[in-house]
Amino acid sequence: MNWITYPLLLADLSTEWTEWSSGFEPDQRFILSIVGIGCATGVILGLAGIISGTMSSVHRRRIETEMKRDLVERGMSADEITKIIESASPPEDATQRWIASWAKCKKH
Repeated sequence: MNWITYPLLLADLSTEWTEWSSGFEPDQRFILSIVGIGCATGVILGLAGIISGTMSSVHRRRIETEMKRDLVERGMSADEITKIIESASPPEDATQRWIASWAKCKKH
């Protein structure tokens, strides 16, 4: 495909939408458009929330790993590092607390 075919594809989609929506009254088309925009907004916001949470978790793990490396470079023992990590502030959200408690149970 080249740059000339994209406008043609959009024109085809526009024509198909016009033909499909011609069976609806203008009020029905308006409601259908509002519902479609609402659904698309919900999907976009949901994906943004998932991506944001994942990025935050990755960042938190990266910081924790860097801290562990720093403690090892300072010459601390594994027991001292474990005490420091376990005494860190608990995770804020329910998912992170559940993961932390699950990880602690798995150690024993």
